[in-house]
Amino acid sequence: MMGGQRGFTLVEVMVSIAIFTIVSLAMAGTFLVGYRAISNEARVIAADAAVSEASLWLTRDLNSANTTSRPTGTVSAGNPITFTYGSPPVNVTYSIDGSNNLVRTAGSAQVIARGMRTVAISWAPVSCYGTLSILPSATGAAAVLLNVSNRPGGCV
Repeated sequence: MMGGQRGFTLVEVMVSIAIFTIVSLAMAGTFLVGYRAISNEARVIAADAAVSEASLWLTRDLNSANTTSRPTGTVSAGNPITFTYGSPPVNVTYSIDGSNNLVRTAGSAQVIARGMRTVAISWAPVSCYGTLSILPSATGAAAVLLNVSNRPGGCV
């Protein structure tokens, strides 16, 4: 007669595999949720940085624009805006290329912000004050509204 056998029964092995699978799936789900949250936050941070960079260039150029050439409209893919400032006059064009880069061209083209969907510029009638709306292309990023003033040569 043989002594007691050591080891696990088939039922015990199946139950332990089932428990291991449930715990593994729960952990994988937790990591996936964390990864998505970090990825979304990284996109929003990148969009905020792009808006910040774009706003520096745009507000400087719009503040300096000649009163007669204040641009109005929306910069989007295939829809640039051009205006003039300075003495001697400098023509500046803003456009968004196929890669959603905001490109500033004043002699040579320069990417000033990545990940832009639209830039809208509007001016109050008979005023030196305008509104600049910058919309990044990142999912979850909000549009930023900036007030700009235009005073070269006085207000009209």
